[in-house]
Amino acid sequence: MSKKKQEEKKYATEEVFESLENTAQQSEHFLEKNAKVLGIIFGVLVLGALAYFAYLKFVQEPKNINAQKEVVTADQMFNNDSMNLALNGSPGAYMGYNQIIEEYNGSDVANIAKFKSAIALYETGNYQEALDRIESFSAKEEMMKAMKSGIKGDILVQLGNKEKGLNAYTSAVNDTKLKVIQEIYAQKAAVLAYDLQNFDGGLKVINQYLNDHPEDDTNSEITKLKEMLTYASK
Repeated sequence: MSKKKQEEKKYATEEVFESLENTAQQSEHFLEKNAKVLGIIFGVLVLGALAYFAYLKFVQEPKNINAQKEVVTADQMFNNDSMNLALNGSPGAYMGYNQIIEEYNGSDVANIAKFKSAIALYETGNYQEALDRIESFSAKEEMMKAMKSGIKGDILVQLGNKEKGLNAYTSAVNDTKLKVIQEIYAQKAAVLAYDLQNFDGGLKVINQYLNDHPEDDTNSEITKLKEMLTYASK
């Protein structure tokens, strides 16, 4: 290889790494900036179904009704970024997610509390507890499964288990066709795959996303990641 070509390749590689670093930094801070938002989105989307379900089963499961009353203040603390208060409540004043999960175990409200408390535990740096909590969350609908897998991926990465984190991100992309969720975790999977030098795995996730959303073939971040992985795999 000529000296000129070597210099060109070196320059291109430096550009790739600089671009990757910027994208990776954005991706690493995603949960920190948006986990609470995901929790709110989740709560809003299931609220209608939950209320209807609770109404239908008022006689069989009155604890759902009581749990909904108890969780209001914990949710307010969660929305205000007061994660410790959301988790532990205030004795004699209101229950936190931890108490609601224990007191109303088996109710739909307690199940949602597991999801939100996993995020709260993550944001307070309690990663192993966060992992245990998200594992205990029961996800039945595809959106719920995808969000569970994605947040599990974030936790696993913080615990240093990047391979399993990549698998979780990949599952999040495959678990739903909801664009906003797929896009988030396709990007995170691609960045992590690059870090692990699993270039083919990263490309597979990006191509899956583009197959579901071909209109995004010109999306700057998705295209950038695809180009980086393609370049690195050569």
